[in-house]
Amino acid sequence: MNQSVQTLDGWYCLQVFYKFNWKTWKLLSSDERQVALDEFIKMRETWHITEDKKEGSFGVFQVTGHKADIMLMFLRSNVEELNDIENSLNKTKLARYMVPDTSYVYVVELSNYLANGEYPYENP
Repeated sequence: MNQSVQTLDGWYCLQVFYKFNWKTWKLLSSDERQVALDEFIKMRETWHITEDKKEGSFGVFQVTGHKADIMLMFLRSNVEELNDIENSLNKTKLARYMVPDTSYVYVVELSNYLANGEYPYENP
């Protein structure tokens, strides 16, 4: 019988899909919209710092189709950090106009199933 592949150090991933409430957003003044965007940009800068320190990663994606407008994806070494990110995001002014549609949380793991005896931490 074959043995299953041993997995190593899982990272947790959160993907959240949002629909944007354009009707309500357009009712804001340009100054109010800019304040909300500036707050989001400042938050995104903290995600860049985390990424630069190799303590996590993120992505912001435009979604084509009717199911969502934007997807945010975060990778962290534990679920608590993902929960903190999601809670912080939900407290922003921009979040008032973003309606969550779908989300996924899962674990991405390295395996030691590599050719030529490579070490998975050196060649993930």
